[in-house]
Amino acid sequence: MDLNICIVHYNSEDTIPCLESIAAQTQKAQVLLVDNCSTDDSMDAVRKYANSGELQIRIFDAPVNGGFAAGNNIALRWAHNHTPEAWNLLLNNDTVLPEDFIEKMTGAAEKIRKAGGAPFALSATEYNYFSRRKKRHNGKQYLSVPTGLSFNSPGIFRTPYLCGACILIPPQAPLLDEGFFLYYEDADYSKQLENDGYRLLTTDCTRYYHKVGGSTSRNENIVTIQMKSMWRYYLKHYPQWAGMVKWLRWGEYIVLGRSGVAHIVNQTYKQQIILKK
Repeated sequence: MDLNICIVHYNSEDTIPCLESIAAQTQKAQVLLVDNCSTDDSMDAVRKYANSGELQIRIFDAPVNGGFAAGNNIALRWAHNHTPEAWNLLLNNDTVLPEDFIEKMTGAAEKIRKAGGAPFALSATEYNYFSRRKKRHNGKQYLSVPTGLSFNSPGIFRTPYLCGACILIPPQAPLLDEGFFLYYEDADYSKQLENDGYRLLTTDCTRYYHKVGGSTSRNENIVTIQMKSMWRYYLKHYPQWAGMVKWLRWGEYIVLGRSGVAHIVNQTYKQQIILKK
């Protein structure tokens, strides 16, 4: 199975360890790395590593930082045109893979493909990079429709989605919605795949390690981005729930004494309602 690994890079030291783990794989793959207009010197190290020949890396310089979805789409468009039969692994740059990950992941996909049935996307078990015995989830997470919060287990009014840190998709799978700059793009992409007839599957034959940065909830710029994505997701898939979720999240921040964030909840909701019209 031919494989491209799509990685989006932006101002991060995590990309090199990720690339090193890919280079150490028992089964090789081509990396399609998109730099989302980094503003620091982190891409210098990436380019130096690419020139070392340790790994086949094709670098794309995004014309603008359009976010995670847009960055992945740059790689996927190239893949669709130049490697039309290859599968594509969407992989976060802050992940590290065990050396047999690609071999086991593609092996599992090949078995599922040969068994027949509808097309599918596949994810694997995620573990905490810093505490490698700590399992986060089995590749799927569950969005609570009444609250907009994500959980690692199913429940009432929870809709499953594949975690965007690691999703293996077949050749010519659809592109991501570039209206999501950051957050909720994996939940939206999973919905899109399901609507197009794809199955959302996971495998426990392998795992990956995800660093996951510290909490950004107190950065109001990040909260604004997150809320814009949440309202876009709800107005696209669950418009009947959007108003209730808005009041719940607004009330949550009022109770926590974070009136500035509560204002962002209201403001971004109104902005997305206007855009939807």
